[in-house]
Amino acid sequence: MSVFLNALAKANGWPRGTLSAGIGVGVVCAGMATPAVGMLIDRFGVRVPIAIGAALLAAGFGVLGAMHEAWHFVVANVLLGPGFAGAAMLPITIAVTVRIPQRTALALGIVSAGASAGALVLAPGLQALIDAYGWRATYAVLGAGVVGVPLVALAALPKGRLQRGGAGESAAKPPPLDLRRELRRPGVRPLAALLVVPGLVNFGFQVHIVPYLAAVGHGATIAATALGVAVGVSAVGKVAGGMVGDRIGPLQALRLALVVQAIALCLLPLTAALPVLGVFLVLHGVAVGTEVAVTPVLALRVFGESRFATLYGLLQLASTVAIGLAPVIPGLFFDKTGSYSGAVVFWVATMLAGVAVAFAMRPPERAKPETAPVSA
Repeated sequence: MSVFLNALAKANGWPRGTLSAGIGVGVVCAGMATPAVGMLIDRFGVRVPIAIGAALLAAGFGVLGAMHEAWHFVVANVLLGPGFAGAAMLPITIAVTVRIPQRTALALGIVSAGASAGALVLAPGLQALIDAYGWRATYAVLGAGVVGVPLVALAALPKGRLQRGGAGESAAKPPPLDLRRELRRPGVRPLAALLVVPGLVNFGFQVHIVPYLAAVGHGATIAATALGVAVGVSAVGKVAGGMVGDRIGPLQALRLALVVQAIALCLLPLTAALPVLGVFLVLHGVAVGTEVAVTPVLALRVFGESRFATLYGLLQLASTVAIGLAPVIPGLFFDKTGSYSGAVVFWVATMLAGVAVAFAMRPPERAKPETAPVSA
């Protein structure tokens, strides 16, 4: 959505602060929707939340195409946030994690890498459409694709509740949810921390990478290219990290990824030199990709499959709060000191805390499936 900001501000004179707030509202609404999406997946499977999400996306893009005031953009994002939560990565992540018992992390890596590759292609394509036809027509084209793809995918997705490696319709009914007991499972608290830490670091760095590299002496072209390279390398890292996770286990792979990312962050003060910047981008991208590929598999081992979607959705809410704070913290450091040095220290310290949590976490045993008691 960020490619539209300049076009909307220039064409309409709308404040960038209002437009940026609209995107932030969308992220918050998406996070708040994830527990409900997870509950729907556990009860009905993935088809129902995807259908609801597609309807919300259609409504949101309808508002975008017809808007005439800046606040309309905020309203559109209130619809789009839950729409993306219901129709996009959470249901797909849950479906892949539950339905593919072998090489699960690799499968997740391939799916996530596809999303990253799509983002790389989509941004310049959308900019070209905006330049040629304007933002309204571009929103119409984008909305048709974003709404149409989930609707087409519904035909291929399993019906009914999900079952590990089996048909959705044969899945056993899950037991009643005892949230207090579930959240006291061994491994839940460290798992929550391991979702929050990457959110605090990765998204904050992604937002500030261009001004950070400009501050250490790189031109705008190199800084923007570095952002593209980081996304591209992370796509490769998702596949490679998934393969490693399937071989050595998700927790071991996550530990390795966090250590690599901590090392990469320590290189940030030296990235004025192009070779160091290149090494940083490779290490950082591979580590981030690995985290994306193996974390859902680790969560499945912690929670088991009976209420996996609901509980993982709840933890994603915590991750979304961290993502919401992530760009604010480096900005505050810069505003106070005129430098990103404090932000770099924060990123390194936060990642080292994540490393400590990961190495303190005990490898979870594969949870046995639970079924609801059968009354006589």
